[in-house]
Amino acid sequence: MGQLETMLGSELPDAIKKAREIGERGRKPQVVRVRRSFVRLEKFGGTVEDERKPLPRPERPLSAQMITPKGLALKLYLLMLFAAQCEAPVGKEWPRPYPIEPDARTTDSWEGLVATVAKYVGPGVQASSVRTNKLRQITQAMKTLEEMGLVKSATGVKGQVRRGVLLLCENGKSKDTGAASIPYAVPADDESFLEIPIGFFTNGWIHALTNSEIAALLMWFDVMKFDATHVTPEGGAPITVGYVLSNVRHGFYGLSRDTYETHKPLEAFQILDVHRPSKRYDSGKWKDFKEDSNDLVCHRVVLRDGAFDKEAGPVVLDVLKRRDATNEWRQSFGGFRQPRRW
Repeated sequence: MGQLETMLGSELPDAIKKAREIGERGRKPQVVRVRRSFVRLEKFGGTVEDERKPLPRPERPLSAQMITPKGLALKLYLLMLFAAQCEAPVGKEWPRPYPIEPDARTTDSWEGLVATVAKYVGPGVQASSVRTNKLRQITQAMKTLEEMGLVKSATGVKGQVRRGVLLLCENGKSKDTGAASIPYAVPADDESFLEIPIGFFTNGWIHALTNSEIAALLMWFDVMKFDATHVTPEGGAPITVGYVLSNVRHGFYGLSRDTYETHKPLEAFQILDVHRPSKRYDSGKWKDFKEDSNDLVCHRVVLRDGAFDKEAGPVVLDVLKRRDATNEWRQSFGGFRQPRRW
């Protein structure tokens, strides 16, 4: 919560302003397309013995490989896709990605689009040191993306990302092609891609959510587009929902149960509606468990319309304050809502 408060009082408003500026003057996409292979393995990756441990990191989808407590790689790469699709048409490459820092040719930069908590860590001029630390974080994220085959140095020399980068295809296959890397092009209509609402970027959600929350949200975007079903809650009207079984979550999305549990804060932030099986306790245990029970079903999830139309900072901060005060995930409009059952 402290980091979000710091960003709200410093970098987050400027990052939102820059994202909106880029979105308004560009091609004005309503969604950002992300190739499915970035989020989901094409072939089943196998089962795991420990429910809370996903596949080994190198075997996970690229988005799941980027789940770290503090790293910027996932957020930075998604911001790159956002910027690319604001400037390049569907099916086309983005020939001139932004530099890390603004220069004489452009005021657009990754420094301007990224919001971080870059603390002062030594003597000297504080403002300069904070900026230097932020640039160091971005540079390190760029090098991580380079190692994953998602960007390459514009100079052609590995590691020289401070001199500019070229965006590569989000399937990561450039890592295996050597010098013949695959340039990034905006996904065409006939490709398999999930869609992120533009407000995720222009209202700062990409900065306010954790890497685990973002990775889980990408999974839900994918599930809702490709595997959605229809159910009728108790006493309610039919709704379109998505769900993932644990073997699919592990074997295709590479996500642990801990990451899956982010449905709680995502629900509190009013991004998801979660419908819980009536015989399943909040702890995950079952009432009257039987191996052959037809009631052994997982949570059903609904993506809320207009979830990203509000600025993220105040919504998330309010929820985090309530959580710290009550140890419960409460929605930002007040009061704890009982878990939905169906």
